[in-house]
Amino acid sequence: MLQHTEDLGHSEYRLHCEAIPQLAHTMKEMRLTFVLPQLYDHPIGGYKVVYQYANLLAERGHQVTLVHPISGDARPAARDYVALLAAKFRQATTGKPPISWFELDSDIHSVLLLSLSSRLLPSADVTILTAWETAERTREPAPQAGVLAQLVHDYEFWKIDAEVRPRIEAALGRPDVRQIATSNAVSAMLHEFGREPVDTVSAGLLEGEFGVDVPIENRQRVVVFQARLEPAKDFHTALAAAIIILSEEPSVKVECFGSTLNVALPHGMKSLGIIAPAELRAAYNRASVFFSSSRYEGWGLPMAEAMACGAAVVSTRNGGVEDFLRDEVNGLLVPIENARATADSVLRLLRDEKQRVRLATLGTHDAVLLSVQKSGEKLERVLKSLLG
Repeated sequence: MLQHTEDLGHSEYRLHCEAIPQLAHTMKEMRLTFVLPQLYDHPIGGYKVVYQYANLLAERGHQVTLVHPISGDARPAARDYVALLAAKFRQATTGKPPISWFELDSDIHSVLLLSLSSRLLPSADVTILTAWETAERTREPAPQAGVLAQLVHDYEFWKIDAEVRPRIEAALGRPDVRQIATSNAVSAMLHEFGREPVDTVSAGLLEGEFGVDVPIENRQRVVVFQARLEPAKDFHTALAAAIIILSEEPSVKVECFGSTLNVALPHGMKSLGIIAPAELRAAYNRASVFFSSSRYEGWGLPMAEAMACGAAVVSTRNGGVEDFLRDEVNGLLVPIENARATADSVLRLLRDEKQRVRLATLGTHDAVLLSVQKSGEKLERVLKSLLG
């Protein structure tokens, strides 16, 4: 960059020197804080997305801090004090962050709080709030936190819970916070209550984390779905669809993962419970067909993961998934709350091998485009623009 003075005229040299401080300023890393609503010791899709962004931004030279409150309540209980002490002791003795299920970059700083408030936010150039609860709990001025942004994933909660909806709209409608949508469905939600997101940054898949290990054309007759008990995930419709599939094709095996189930399962169906990432990849690779019964999704991470692993995907028209899953092109879309339609689409692919292989193959190709690297770099540009 620096050139010898003999190669420059006086005016050119002066301009060149004046540019050096400006260059240093543009190259300087940002101080970024991600604020999570609570500390959890098991995998959660929305948290995973945030942690992946944190890793990428740390690798790109930014100073990244993660803030986790132990309690989600304004008045913590006695057990929350005990949990905070235990987590801080574990962090101090092991030298590792308090998240056991995700490998964070060693340069990322972790802050544990008993409960979240504005005055406890660390100093930063940009503070990125995540779930809507973080915006609700940090309403007081926090000049040390820098520019406030919100990575909005809350579409399913807004759609499903009429009682909480006004609180979500009030939290996400803060004029002092710049909203970043994570899908077209989330952007439409923000527009409904008068907010214009600064941009849309969709989630993505980490290169190499998911992929095809079992050739698509060699898959056994195995159907997999995510069993989550939250109302937005609609487990009852998923179970009803599984029962129909097994009644019409008894040789099929059905597996589910995601929650510990305390219900009687039909013959031929197995619950894997909460599983590690390696087991999840193996489950997707066993699947000829993966289906989702979600009523609403802010994006749809499991569907993208299943596509990347070569499963033909059947999903409800739940909002977020429609950003990347195209009906009859790289998967099948069905109405929400319709077990018969879901089961029929799964059965169709089980009975039509050529169609299943075609959709699954196109799905794997399209999943490559859903990249954490690309999404993280776009998020970085958006955050820099907020400082600009």
